[in-house]
This record gives sequence, C-alpha cells and structure tokens, in this order.
Amino acid sequence: MPSAGRPTALRICTADRQLDIRTGLWGVYAWGSSAGVPVKSQLTAIRFVTILLIAASFGCSAAPKAPLAGEPLNKAPSVAMHERVRALGPGLQFRNHAVSESAVTPTDGAQYVYDRSFSANSRMSAVGIELWLFDASGAPVHTEHSDSLTSIYRDIYGWNASEWRDQLGKHAETTTILETKSDMFWESLAQQFAERVFGLELTPALYRYGPECAHPEGASCDTPSIDDATTVVVRTFLDARRDPMNPVTRSITYTAHRDRMNHPELMLELHVPNGIRVAGPEQEFLDFRPSIIDRQEPIEQIQLWAHLPPDRRSRTVNADYPDYNLLFVPLRHLALQGSVDNPKDRGSSIRYSTTEDLIQYVGSLLGELRTAEGGRAVAERLRSFLTVKYYYMFDAGGQGMDGYRTYILGSRSGIGRGLNPDFGRIELLIDGSLVATYE
Repeated sequence: MPSAGRPTALRICTADRQLDIRTGLWGVYAWGSSAGVPVKSQLTAIRFVTILLIAASFGCSAAPKAPLAGEPLNKAPSVAMHERVRALGPGLQFRNHAVSESAVTPTDGAQYVYDRSFSANSRMSAVGIELWLFDASGAPVHTEHSDSLTSIYRDIYGWNASEWRDQLGKHAETTTILETKSDMFWESLAQQFAERVFGLELTPALYRYGPECAHPEGASCDTPSIDDATTVVVRTFLDARRDPMNPVTRSITYTAHRDRMNHPELMLELHVPNGIRVAGPEQEFLDFRPSIIDRQEPIEQIQLWAHLPPDRRSRTVNADYPDYNLLFVPLRHLALQGSVDNPKDRGSSIRYSTTEDLIQYVGSLLGELRTAEGGRAVAERLRSFLTVKYYYMFDAGGQGMDGYRTYILGSRSGIGRGLNPDFGRIELLIDGSLVATYE
C-alpha cells in the first residue's frame, strides 16, 4: 500500500537476481580454492565480480507474479471503452461551454441545467447531454428525429420546479413528486429518455412528460414512439468545475435496446482532478495526482472507465444504478491523494517509485473492492477520511456529513456492498493511453 512521504516499493532486484549475485560470488570463491589461487587474489576477484554484478542489477524490477483478481492483465480488450464511445460519431448535443476561471457560481454561463432544488443537497446542476439513435442495421437516425428528441429532452431535463409546483396545485403528493423528480439519478433520466423513444413505460408518466400527467383529467400522456430506433444511447457529462458537490469530471454512457429495455449497458468515465479551479463558494484548486519518482515529467491525466454489463441485473429505478463514488472515493483517498493538510488546495501525500507501482496498487485495491467482505474492509479504512475536513460540502445543511458518511460507507448502496455484481471490466488510462485492464 502506498504511504505518505515514501515510495510504495523500492525499485530493487528480484529474489532470482539476488540469488544470482550470491551464486556468482560463491562460484568465484570455490573456483579459486580448488585451483590453489592465493587468498589475496581470490578477494580481489570477488571484489571485482561484486562490482560487476551489483552494477548489472541496477534498474531490475520486482519479480513477476501471477495476476491476482483485479490486477492488470497482459492483454487489453478488443475495443477499449473510450474507443467505443468515440466510434459513436457525432450525436445530438445539449452541451454547456466551459466555465470561466474567474467564475464563482457553478451555473455561470450554463445554458443547460437540471433543477435539484427539492433535493436534500439543493442546487441547480449544470449538465451536458449527447444523444444517439440507431436503427436495426446500426445506422444512426437521430439527425432526422432531432425535433422530437429536442422535445423529449425539454420534458425530461428542462423541468422547472416552481412551474411544476404551480401546476400540481393542491395535489396530495406535490412535495413527494417534486422531491422524486429532483432526486432522479442521471442514469434514471437517460432511462426515461429511452422509454419515450421506444414508447415503453417503466417510470410513471408524469416524470416522463410533466405535471399535467399527475391529474386524471390531464392531457393524454402518450406520444408515438420513434419506430425506426432500436437502440438509444444517452451520454451525460458532468464538469468538476461546475459541480462543487461532486468535483469530479465524469461521463455516463447509457445504452438501451428496444427488446431488452430493462437491461441497459453503462460505461462510467472518471477524470482524476489534475489542477482544476472549482466555480463555487470555496474556490477549490484540486489536484489528486500522486507523485511518480522515476518520471521526469508528471502524469498529466489519469482516467478510469468502468463497464456495467447489461446482463448483471434488471435496472428500472434509482437504486438499481450504483454510485460512481463506490470507485472514486476509495481511489482518491487510498491510491491517489492520500492524507493532506488542506483538501481544498492541490496536492497529494502519496508517492510511487514507478508508474507500474501505481497500476499494481490500483489493481489490488479494485480487486479487494470486488467483494462485499473486501468492500467492508475498505470502508473501514476510509472512515477517517469521511469527515468535514474532506467533505465540507455536505456539512452546509441538507444531507449532512453523518448522512453522507452512512450512505457512502454502508453495505446497502455504498462501498461496503462491494463492486459485484454490477461492475465488470475497469480500464485505467494514463495520459490518454490504456495501461491496464482490471477484470
């Protein structure tokens, strides 16, 4: 395990190389004795051979070992996740411009936001969406349906809590409806989008269409499906600079097929903060990258991609979609940033001897997280980090620090439940290159 102020492992010789040194020295001594060489000459030869063997040993790496569950494999998948997403081509976009460095409000200049004003952690969330539709042959068809898709986008993502409250009027469930809509996971919103495209119903109509569907006498909440679409892909973008509650740049790629709507495929993309200014009340300057001793230049970018295969479970409600922090919180505190004096400023206390050491440790940590037993053990090691010092954003009201700690470390929906069965392959990219695949 990496630790503050020292490398996780020294770049030392393997046991085999050390044995070669000992064997070589013994060989020189044995030869000299049997050949009657004077002791003084033997000692001179031993000194010379010692220097040669030690010099040859510099730079040798740790002894190879069989990969454990969760350690990087020697071969990458046929198509990496970032390449799969890139291959989708251009979609229909609802994306915000980058926030300015001087901004102090997350939504400054944002055109596209999701209203979370009725959530415990009340806020307006700047969010980007990109959409694709494909027909049975795999051909893209979203361009020809852009008007319909834009209308669906507005119904699902463009809601206004105040307007909904006025339209709901004296409805007995007004508060519950507004809280439910406000608390929708990004994956659930993508699912509702697919429901509208396919003309299927997994979510109550009022969340897919609007408050008029909450009244029996309201408008008909049923529109024609887009019949030539057999696959819907929704990619959700969250920019750390616009997200003080969760300052991690990430994307969620949701793919649903008409004939197996309950079993979507998801790909999560996480960017480790690498010197970003957060547009929020604290004006954080975040950089969680660890030091690598043998690199002349620091790592520029660390990304993780996580695959949630479609066959692991049925997914129809919020609780079916795991939180990305099941991955990120352990990695942040145990593999990347470590313990620091000021979490609001850039810096890491963790150093590795080599990039390979980082790769190996991430693998061993992910391997431990795979099981519920391992997840509970990791959750206990994280408990000292789940404090106001690191998670001050939850202490300003709403959910509260105690509530967030209980949730994220718990065995129901948090780290204590482990990554299985939801998470499949996890990929690590450094400076844009795939360096490890963890199964």
